[in-house]
Amino acid sequence: MPSFKYIIVNKDNKQLTGVVDAPSVETARQDLQELGFSIVSIEEIKGKEKDEGGVIFEFKGIDKENRKISGTIKSESRFQAFKRLISEYELDVRYVVQSNLKPKDKTKQIEEGVKDLMKKYQEEIRKKTDLFHKKKLKQVDRNFEKQKALVMRQVDFVLNRVNESVDIFAKDLNADDKQRIKDYVNKILRLKNTTNLEYLKKSTEDLLKFLQKAEIFVNKKTRIKDKLRLYADSMDMIDHIEKGKDFGVYQDLEEQILRWQSEHIKGKKKNEISIVDKIKSIYYGILLKIIHQPEEIREINKELEFLNRELKQYYNVYLKSKDTNYKKEAIKSIKKLREKKSALKEKLNKLKKEESKKNKEEGELNFFEKIIEVINGVTGWLLFFYLVYYFVSGIIISKNIIFEFYEIPSIFFLFQSGLIKYILPIVFLLHVITSIKLYFFKKNLIADMILYPGFTIIALIIVFNF
Repeated sequence: MPSFKYIIVNKDNKQLTGVVDAPSVETARQDLQELGFSIVSIEEIKGKEKDEGGVIFEFKGIDKENRKISGTIKSESRFQAFKRLISEYELDVRYVVQSNLKPKDKTKQIEEGVKDLMKKYQEEIRKKTDLFHKKKLKQVDRNFEKQKALVMRQVDFVLNRVNESVDIFAKDLNADDKQRIKDYVNKILRLKNTTNLEYLKKSTEDLLKFLQKAEIFVNKKTRIKDKLRLYADSMDMIDHIEKGKDFGVYQDLEEQILRWQSEHIKGKKKNEISIVDKIKSIYYGILLKIIHQPEEIREINKELEFLNRELKQYYNVYLKSKDTNYKKEAIKSIKKLREKKSALKEKLNKLKKEESKKNKEEGELNFFEKIIEVINGVTGWLLFFYLVYYFVSGIIISKNIIFEFYEIPSIFFLFQSGLIKYILPIVFLLHVITSIKLYFFKKNLIADMILYPGFTIIALIIVFNF
């Protein structure tokens, strides 16, 4: 059969070249036009030229018009042929086999399909996405970079969930729905390198909305629990994408701080850490000291957060779904989750009481006392810096040191400003009150009743009468 070399333009105005086998040039031209391509040139390959240009592969697929397409394509490898068919020709490829294989090997490869090729293609897309982020890191706006990373996490999360759902409901899905889901997934994978994040998000939402309307939901009386779970998850994922919220495991504030420290502080030399990160590290260190909780209490808080998310999903289903089967099942799920939540809260309160008792016996500070300790430390440092500033400013002003021939900057007269006259005595008083509390009346409730109201009254007198 003659081979024809062609140059065409696809719907994205991209010029493509290739070789097609056909009985005549008219047939070859017609086949290409039916695929929606504009033909620039087409000519028959003759002589030695026919043997050049790679290996011939036979393929079968479905185009966007849901037509079955089969033919041959020349390429360096089976994978390269698959890539061209899926990205340039936009076919849903069913198989790609080398034409000169033995009939037995060819039949086996046709039966296996393109799972291995699709896996390799997805991995290549992921690598390209990572490379894109690295190359564009210094070029794109930081906000866009964060948004891109968020959307990529959302897309990966949705694709994983969709793959799981397709596996679970494989028997319930008809051929058309399976094909539509594949088309959506392939489209999203192609769009992962795009900068049009809104279009990528919309395509991901469209996939989730189609999944909710697929054939598996027509008969809602069978496997109602699994279907409700999938329906609720889909609603939740759509909500996350629309509101720009992240997916993944809930992390409390302590975990977020520890993760930040591991990324920005740990393993780095002092000269490699920026001043901003050093200040943040001090602040986060103080915060960690206040909010630290035992591991068991933190785990229960995580479980409660997860339960709250599930409850929200089922409440949404109950309020938004028009299907009575879903509403009934949602009510059952809500009751079970509320019971579980109540039991966890009871366990949490018990653990907190035990922890409080243990801390009292060991003389550890409670949450309120930790805050007092932090305030005492901060006010102490503020007073120290003020004293240093006061003496340095006094010497510079009185001795004309450094600025002997120039006007002394106003910053060195800051201690004479009215604002400092209000702030300094209040800071000093707060330091004194917290020191008395920590060092003399740590567990004394009567002292609390005297010290804190006393501080408030004196601070008000300073503000209004100074």
